Amino acid sequence: MEDIITKEVLFDYFSGRVSPLQKKSVETWLAEAGNREQYYQWLHEWELKHLQAGTDWQPAFEQLARRVSLVTSATPVNTPAGSNPVWQRMSRGLGRVWAVAASVCVVVGLSGWLLRDQLLYRTEQTGFGEIKTLTLPDGSVVTLNANSSLRFPRVTFGPSLFGAGPRTVELTGEADFAVRHLPDHQRFMVQTPKGLVVTVLGTQFTVLSRERSTRVVLHSGRVALSLRQQQDRPSLTMRPGDLATLGPTGRLAIAPVRHPEALASWKRHRFTFEQTSLREIADILHENYGLTVTIKDAQLASRTVSGSFPARDANEVLALVAELLQINYIRDNDRVLFTD
Repeated sequence: MEDIITKEVLFDYFSGRVSPLQKKSVETWLAEAGNREQYYQWLHEWELKHLQAGTDWQPAFEQLARRVSLVTSATPVNTPAGSNPVWQRMSRGLGRVWAVAASVCVVVGLSGWLLRDQLLYRTEQTGFGEIKTLTLPDGSVVTLNANSSLRFPRVTFGPSLFGAGPRTVELTGEADFAVRHLPDHQRFMVQTPKGLVVTVLGTQFTVLSRERSTRVVLHSGRVALSLRQQQDRPSLTMRPGDLATLGPTGRLAIAPVRHPEALASWKRHRFTFEQTSLREIADILHENYGLTVTIKDAQLASRTVSGSFPARDANEVLALVAELLQINYIRDNDRVLFTD
């Protein structure tokens, strides 16, 4: 059955162009729990290509028509010598009609897609320097670090009419998860922008998904790691105390760490450094507080810091680093310069 149901068949199914036999085949295929994740991924892809709007477009059309009419009527048109004035008026009229039609198509399509996304999905996010703890509909608890976002379904998150489908969230930034194990053993999946997928049943772990790095540290339980673009390969299993990193070439590596809890110390407004260079600290300041950091020279950038220290805002972090390394810094709004 899996060989019969392809993306093209499902796209025809979403468009209402399948035969009764194909429709029955899709419904039989969808009844298998293992196929539902693929179904929703293809549905999301199809909907992005077929934007729809359920709103009343008439007021938007009339408002846009008035705006376009004002703009075009206020624009002088130079009539070449010997041209037909009637044709000039017709051309301007047709131009306005096409401009209005194009604008309405774009606005209606985008507004419909945004409305649908807001209705079906909920996004929680934090600003620079902000930490937020939230409880998901299934009872799992997530703590978002600064400058991070978590997106998850509003209605279908948890046990569904189809059975024990996965609870899927999308993370950008950094978060600590305490996943609740459900009676039907429903999987919990964290997806990151670089394609890393973390799959668990019930456990506690921390995920970092920043531009500079993607990593997972497991505090308790067991999780499986995979890459969306390598679904044919077996997943890697993590045990408590393991740290998994995704390299720039897309290779996953797992190694034990001595203090895995230190990688989530930011939940308690603490910064834990272990031979952390000033260059890495500059990246952290940029990610967590939106600061643009300049370091005077390469030798200064390679100096390292070790230890765990409390700091609740950017100024405290800057003062702490300067004191530990015995260096100076100048802050001008969101710009920081480190010097000897």
